[in-house]
Amino acid sequence: MKFATFVKDGAKPRFGLLTEEGLVDLNEADASIPDNALDFVRMSDQLLARAARAPKKAMRFYGLSDVKLLAPLPNPVSFRDFMGFSEHHESCRRNKNQTVDPVYYRIPVFYFSNANVMVGPDSRIKAPKRCEKLDFEFEVGFVVGKAGRDIPREKALEHIFGYTIINDWSARDLQGEEMKVMLGPAKGKDFATSMGPLLVTKDEWDPYLAGEGLRYDRKTALTLNGKKLRENNLKVIHHDFASMIERASEDVTLYPGELLGSGTIGGGCILEYEPGSIPWLKGGDCVEMEVDGLGCLRGFVD
Repeated sequence: MKFATFVKDGAKPRFGLLTEEGLVDLNEADASIPDNALDFVRMSDQLLARAARAPKKAMRFYGLSDVKLLAPLPNPVSFRDFMGFSEHHESCRRNKNQTVDPVYYRIPVFYFSNANVMVGPDSRIKAPKRCEKLDFEFEVGFVVGKAGRDIPREKALEHIFGYTIINDWSARDLQGEEMKVMLGPAKGKDFATSMGPLLVTKDEWDPYLAGEGLRYDRKTALTLNGKKLRENNLKVIHHDFASMIERASEDVTLYPGELLGSGTIGGGCILEYEPGSIPWLKGGDCVEMEVDGLGCLRGFVD
């Protein structure tokens, strides 16, 4: 199933299911279903079957062009962002004339980012006041649907609700300042994260499992100002989604509604390319990130 959070005519945000006929306001169709994504995810084991039946009760369907899509999970409980794709890390290190520490290949590392700045597709992003090096980062996010602690990788899929696209906007100059003193990225990532357009349940991706663990054969495409910048495939991820769940839950409980990011797909940010070959983002730029089965997440620089 494909879920979305949306507003119609400036009213209160609603939580919906996308069908062939259009978006169904789930709470409108069935009052026992929460009207927001977080409460739905928290009770998803009880509610998914009800949501599947909701279109039969729907009084109306909304066209995507008639609503404004927000981040599908506007208020995740937390946001851990990993660095799963080795190409991204290797390229960034190479451009700084640095080598990759072998620990990277052994441990799926992550940092905590700001869970309170999620915005939806087609949003306009304003760079921080002191930022002169604004970048994007093309990622896949996944939402925890079942609580667990010390989750083995073999059980990881049981704890995932679904997948979405993330643009982890980055102020590279602010990030670089803080990381010189072994902290951060903090203010380099603190201002906005785009998510969407949809939150797609994990079962829709089961046919695309590829190789060991939770790796998926799903093509990706990155476009900047109408020009195709890079194509890739999620199956090349080094630290797969199961490894991330295992690492994140080590000695701590994960709860429904927590968001985890895959890290930047190879070629998915300006920082990876030859310095100066792609200018830092400026007002009016448009970034589009497309993943098979998840749609296209578009964002604009204000």
